[in-house]
Amino acid sequence: MPVLDVTPEKRVYLSVISEYDLNKAICELADNAIDFGRKNNRPNLDIKILIDLSRNTISIEDNAGGVPASELGLLLSPGRTTNEISDNGIGYFGVGAKRAVIALAQDITILTRYGNDETCKIHFDDEWINEVVEWSLPYDISSKNIAPNTTIIELFKLRKPLTDNDIIALKTHLAEVYALFIEGGVKIFVDGKKINPVVFTNDWTYAEGYEPALFSGKIVIDDQGDDAREVNVEIMSGLINHSGDPDNSYGIFFYCNNRMINGGLTDFSVGFEAGKVGNPHYNISIIRTIVKLKGQSRDMPWNSSKSGIDTKHHTFEKLRNSIINVTSDYAKVSRALQGKWPTEIFSYTEGEVVVKEGMSIEHIPKTFLPKPPSSKTRWMQSILKSNKKIIGKKMWAEGLQDSIIAADSIFKMNLMQKNRIALIILDSTLEIAYKEYLVNEKNIGMKKFASISNNRTDVQKEVLNYIKVSATMAKQINHYYLLRNQLIHQRATPNISDPDITKYRKIVEIMLKKMFGLRFTI
Repeated sequence: MPVLDVTPEKRVYLSVISEYDLNKAICELADNAIDFGRKNNRPNLDIKILIDLSRNTISIEDNAGGVPASELGLLLSPGRTTNEISDNGIGYFGVGAKRAVIALAQDITILTRYGNDETCKIHFDDEWINEVVEWSLPYDISSKNIAPNTTIIELFKLRKPLTDNDIIALKTHLAEVYALFIEGGVKIFVDGKKINPVVFTNDWTYAEGYEPALFSGKIVIDDQGDDAREVNVEIMSGLINHSGDPDNSYGIFFYCNNRMINGGLTDFSVGFEAGKVGNPHYNISIIRTIVKLKGQSRDMPWNSSKSGIDTKHHTFEKLRNSIINVTSDYAKVSRALQGKWPTEIFSYTEGEVVVKEGMSIEHIPKTFLPKPPSSKTRWMQSILKSNKKIIGKKMWAEGLQDSIIAADSIFKMNLMQKNRIALIILDSTLEIAYKEYLVNEKNIGMKKFASISNNRTDVQKEVLNYIKVSATMAKQINHYYLLRNQLIHQRATPNISDPDITKYRKIVEIMLKKMFGLRFTI
């Protein structure tokens, strides 16, 4: 019978260059180190990454145990790996690290020392890939030993020059992707600086009835015969304490065997479309759902580079509806509370995650939260109704009321400079309120007011003669007044965060209540 030669050409390596950026490639190498460390029982794993921009080189060193000489071929042979499909690791496909080094560099040297064995050295470059037909690759015993249990990968002649911004982005990426490993003891260093974990479970809000909810359970992948397998699942969903729209920190976050695979996923695969969670929009940018899966590698729904979710994977298909249902419920609350996020959501910073029991992890119902409150329009109408009597007696307070509503409306918009505009409105409202209070409430007369009106400090001091405000609040008012001045008068624009606007919005609300009795919390 004729036999076909289906040996791939080595040039197939080069076809993946465009698929890998710095972050993906370094993560493939970190994944390998973590898996080797687990197999070699190395609990104190260190991964050290050095990037030399001037020499255009990268070095990645780990103390995961090294690779024995008998297994060196696994480092370069596509599809071959020490991992079994039944392992609970993060390396499964046997192609990632091979593709990664070639995608990054034209010249690669690998030094590895298994335990106290001799140090093995492998070197190859683009010439070996393009010109040498054979797959065989000699290795040497290095004349100089590296530390025991160590592997060093040296990448020369990088295909793309790197910048300082690339390194900053890499540090952030590593902090997010390996946060759970770092919390578990793995240490990752970039240019000598230790990476601290960035987790997405420390900025929940805890408004009564809308606290974060935790669902947990197991799904059976194959319940027939000896091949029955289980995947442990946790789904946590809730509302966060800031808009996640500018920094892509809302949406669905997937962790597979402790490694973050996707962060801030907001596409149709997880229900971000009309009729389900809703189209990606600022009005649902405070929702977050975190999905954690643990099980055999073959049951993890990651793609081959572990940079995204395989939406056709059997595990994902079993969980998709539950993920959409739990996220949709919080999306309803997020939309219903537009305009009141600062007071009704963001101000509730302490509480407990509610553990939901008695629900199948594959069949979380569409509605498990209390009915969402009134919509944005009804909220504004409620504010107008609540202050109607006061405005009827104090017409000068109507503009102040409308300014707060305007600031809230702008704060929820998907605008790059929304916080800048909101701060100017809030501080201008307070400044106008001072004048209305002194002239119309305390009747100091326009002549006296004119004598102090050119100095905000004097005006505020006069107001504080009549109402009690803590020294801390007065200091905060002065801080935001200074920020407003910097916005208007300085060339460099100061950074104004969502928490800044939330805090100052609350302060202005308190001041308007003290001065005029206006209410903005229903």
